[in-house]
Amino acid sequence: MKTKELRQFYKTLSELNNSFTHYSFVWSQFTIDYSEILKNHRNEFTKDYFKSNILSKKHNIVLDKLNEEHEKTDKSLKEGIYLLVYSHFESYLKKVFAFSRLVDKTIIDLENNLDKNINDSQLIDKILNRIEIDKNVIVSELLISLDYLRLKRNRLTHRNSENISKSLNDIIKEKGNQLNSYWNKQFRKKLQGIDFTSKGNANRVNFDILIDLINIFRKISHSIDTEVINKLAKEKILVEIIIPEFKNTIGNKIKNYDKERINNKLEKYCDSEYCLTITEDMQNIIYGSIA
Repeated sequence: MKTKELRQFYKTLSELNNSFTHYSFVWSQFTIDYSEILKNHRNEFTKDYFKSNILSKKHNIVLDKLNEEHEKTDKSLKEGIYLLVYSHFESYLKKVFAFSRLVDKTIIDLENNLDKNINDSQLIDKILNRIEIDKNVIVSELLISLDYLRLKRNRLTHRNSENISKSLNDIIKEKGNQLNSYWNKQFRKKLQGIDFTSKGNANRVNFDILIDLINIFRKISHSIDTEVINKLAKEKILVEIIIPEFKNTIGNKIKNYDKERINNKLEKYCDSEYCLTITEDMQNIIYGSIA
């Protein structure tokens, strides 16, 4: 089973993947097509050579500087994509938390303070604590990787020092080899760009690092989603969320359906919207809730 929130997050990651892959392809092809021209006309301005491009006057530089400008733009865009991916992950966490509160009305708000002895500083901690999911059920490498990605996000956002933070440096020194080993076993092609043991890598964002970032977030979010579902219980999700959604989708037509047809339609709905397979126990719940 997957929540709709996870499926939407996966869709967003795929769209971002397609966008930066397209951008990288277009620039690579431009370089291939114009390499000789840029070399032979290096002192000409873009407005004079690319006259049919309406933006050539707004970005009017000599062709010799075009590659240098691209490198700066490329760096900014890829760092921006990194930040955007992380932002979408946090948005997923908040949405799956809201989903959890619809299923279980006793879950307290994120703003409510917990016991001072409980680690409740980061968003992931707040959500797991309030849903009452033991962090130990989640593979430790996933949570350490999330810390690394968060600290790198902070570094990209507030780069006011040449030195990386002590917290990030500690992960690199003490957990880097462990994380590299874990993720190289998870992916068929192993890690393509991220090196958890490298300080230089912690300051860098390139195409391969973004691919790794997306794949790692897929794994982390899937694990969190699974534990949220396990904690809430599929049967309760069925009663509190899925059946009301289904009834709202079907509307008044449900009055014309017999039990078998209701069951068949709901099974298809559960599979298509939540990847949920209906068990015999769930069928009894369905009859009691809809019939």
